[in-house]
Amino acid sequence: MSTLIKTSGIVLDHVMYRESSAIIHIYTRELGRQNYIVNSVHGNRKSRKTILLQPLNRVKLEVYHSSRKDLHRIKEFYLDRPLLNLPYHQSTRAQTFFLVEFLSKILVMQDPAGELYDFLDQSVDLMDARAEGTENIHLFILFRLTHFLGFYPNRNIAGSRFWFDLKNGDFVAHEPTHPLFLNPEKAVLFFRLFDADVFSMKQIAKNANERNTILNALLDFYRLHTHGFGALKSLDVLQSMFH
Repeated sequence: MSTLIKTSGIVLDHVMYRESSAIIHIYTRELGRQNYIVNSVHGNRKSRKTILLQPLNRVKLEVYHSSRKDLHRIKEFYLDRPLLNLPYHQSTRAQTFFLVEFLSKILVMQDPAGELYDFLDQSVDLMDARAEGTENIHLFILFRLTHFLGFYPNRNIAGSRFWFDLKNGDFVAHEPTHPLFLNPEKAVLFFRLFDADVFSMKQIAKNANERNTILNALLDFYRLHTHGFGALKSLDVLQSMFH
């Protein structure tokens, strides 16, 4: 039996289902990531259901939920806070598609996590504001997200010259015996992430080469500490956008 639940949600992505329906993946505050089927999303261009197709839209939902089902239905919904910039600028659109693809691979658990939801909600606000350093915000988000997922790296600097052990999440004084590490030149760039906040994102990476180095290091770190994390189709587009 389904229970009627009110919750907030962040739209991730969707896949078309049959002629005019869609299965929409939404990360909710009360229920974690859930899948919802929505009918007639393309029949009328003015239909408000297109709100549910826009990546990173924040919505208020009233849903029928059953722990025995993988696919649920939405009774009512409305847009919480409209996106003012993300859908209309090439660079932020590239970041949006990258983050949505990334989050769709990472947020596979069903369990609710209010603090994680609030972090993502605030991150969308920050992206949409196009503040100074927005070109690095995807790096900031990926790094901070490790805290909520349980594998935040250790800030244990080992001397003036150090390597970062991707496998163990530690800075070490000597080159590890395995190949899963960042050399000192890359490790010092990765270390910038520890001191970054919303007011200093511009300092994370100062050019495209630094940005790509840090991003690739973060993705390698995620591949080692999460299951089933494969290639990202949107990565090339994102990296070329900021080159």
